[in-house]
Amino acid sequence: MPSLVLRPMPQPPRGACIGTLDGEPVTLVGRDYHVGERVISQAEIGEDLVEAVDDAATRVLGHEWVTSLARLMQINRRTTSKDRISKSGLPEYALLFLGEAAAHAHPRALGHALLCVVELQEAHTTATHTSGRPAAVDVAERNLATAATYRRALFVLDEVMAEREAFRRRREAAEVEWNGPRDSWRQPLTDE
Repeated sequence: MPSLVLRPMPQPPRGACIGTLDGEPVTLVGRDYHVGERVISQAEIGEDLVEAVDDAATRVLGHEWVTSLARLMQINRRTTSKDRISKSGLPEYALLFLGEAAAHAHPRALGHALLCVVELQEAHTTATHTSGRPAAVDVAERNLATAATYRRALFVLDEVMAEREAFRRRREAAEVEWNGPRDSWRQPLTDE
């Protein structure tokens, strides 16, 4: 059974190299997949593509990736359903994104960060297409909001860790006060 893997690849002058099929580069040209001298149709590669997309998207966006991928790629949610991917594929930019993102040192963290940025981008969209997708974004304001959000997240996480440590110390102190020193309250009773 062929094994398609989405991954970062050197890009050819024509088409988009999306990964490898059994170790050989796969280039998407139009709606055909080129592997060496072979041309593979969407119908032939459909199931392998679904598995490759599912693997990469799960690494980046988690098991419930269908809606998140559609949101990030600004495509219809139906386009990212597995049966539709099998039948029609995905836009080359979505396949290239998945290969790059899944190869990141921390793909799941990258996925969370991307969803955060998309949320903030929606707040800083200045014009939309008739479909509702952003047509223009105040990128400078989105970037400022993203930086501020991440700084706040780091601060909150540090505070939570410090409060958790203080809670642990208070609990241990209460146990000692209630039970005495840990090693004395469980000593066996003697007849002396």
